[in-house]
Amino acid sequence: MTAVAPTTVRISAGSGRVEVVAAEGNSFRLVGTATVEEVDGQITISQPAGKLFIFVAPGTNLVIGTTSGRIEIVGPVGHVAVVSESGKVEVESAASVDIRTESSRVEVGSVGGLCRIRSSTGKVQVGSCGDADIAGSSGRIELLRVAGQVDAHSVSGRIELSMAAANDVRAETVTGRIEVSLPKGSVAFQPAESELGTLRPPDCDCTVVARSTTGTVVVTSR
Repeated sequence: MTAVAPTTVRISAGSGRVEVVAAEGNSFRLVGTATVEEVDGQITISQPAGKLFIFVAPGTNLVIGTTSGRIEIVGPVGHVAVVSESGKVEVESAASVDIRTESSRVEVGSVGGLCRIRSSTGKVQVGSCGDADIAGSSGRIELLRVAGQVDAHSVSGRIELSMAAANDVRAETVTGRIEVSLPKGSVAFQPAESELGTLRPPDCDCTVVARSTTGTVVVTSR
């Protein structure tokens, strides 16, 4: 459709699966029927229902809004912003992500920078990322390899964090177990309630604030 790969693709869909594939040699291509507009290097796709299959160049930014239906992003893309009421959300590789969903399972593979996810219900799993800012009402939160700082909150749900580097962690849940795994040899400052806001001791590598009202909290150095 366009000789120059768009920097941003915006997708607005009602119900139905949305699949985006980014690969070397790709230019923008849409499989399916939808309304398409192109302005200043940005493409906007609108479709009330039905499947959308889209090819884009690596590094393309994606803005996706759906009512219901699975969203799958394959290959390396730029910034990903998703708002979805229901339906599984999968992102293989992105520069950064900002995902907001009501009732969806969220699976993210690799994120170079910030990984921000808000999910009311449904499991959240992230393979690797820079900073992580995750919040949910119910559902397990699992971050497998975090290079930056972590802010994770849940009302009812287990939180599992594995840190690739000794950076600060704040993890809170009302009901659910919290597990924080730090790199081998790391020393964490775990302040009591009365010590919150105080400076970290010089012999500690990071600060870990982990609170669960009715669950167990475990902090280890692997």
